[in-house]
Amino acid sequence: MPSQSSDPAGTLVREALAQHESNLIGYATSILGGDENRARDVVQDTFLKLYLADPDRVRENLKAWLYAVCRNRALDVLRKEHRLSFTDDQDTLDWLDEWQPDPSDDASREEMLEHVWTTMEQLPPNQKEVLRLKFQHGLSYKEISGITGLSVTNVGFLLHTAIKRLRKLMNHALAEP
Repeated sequence: MPSQSSDPAGTLVREALAQHESNLIGYATSILGGDENRARDVVQDTFLKLYLADPDRVRENLKAWLYAVCRNRALDVLRKEHRLSFTDDQDTLDWLDEWQPDPSDDASREEMLEHVWTTMEQLPPNQKEVLRLKFQHGLSYKEISGITGLSVTNVGFLLHTAIKRLRKLMNHALAEP
């Protein structure tokens, strides 16, 4: 087996796998309508592309690069199947359980979070995607811009609009008897 110093691509892939694999699987699963098996295939393809890429070129923006490749590959899978649509399937929200900071939180907090993510499904697909990338995956506006192909300004606008609309939908829902 080559030493790590003689295999910079392998070293980069190992580091990236440890840091980003599970989040990328969750992201790809959300794009692929909850199909975790296909998502794992997409993520595997993403890491293969990383291994084949020039480590010096991708290392600086590795997280954004990985998400962009993963997104593009997942969209390719959907296009190939002629199923390019964002799903309202509840399975896409499975990552909510992983996101919760403390499983011993009371039921009302869990209920409220579930309501937020369910309400989020009423937003347009582009707004849902930028919200997920920002709040589920912790990406910066610049990283989201690189992944989606939107300008940084447009990412900011979509996030602002999505949060404003989500707040309005939540207030309306909470005001109902």
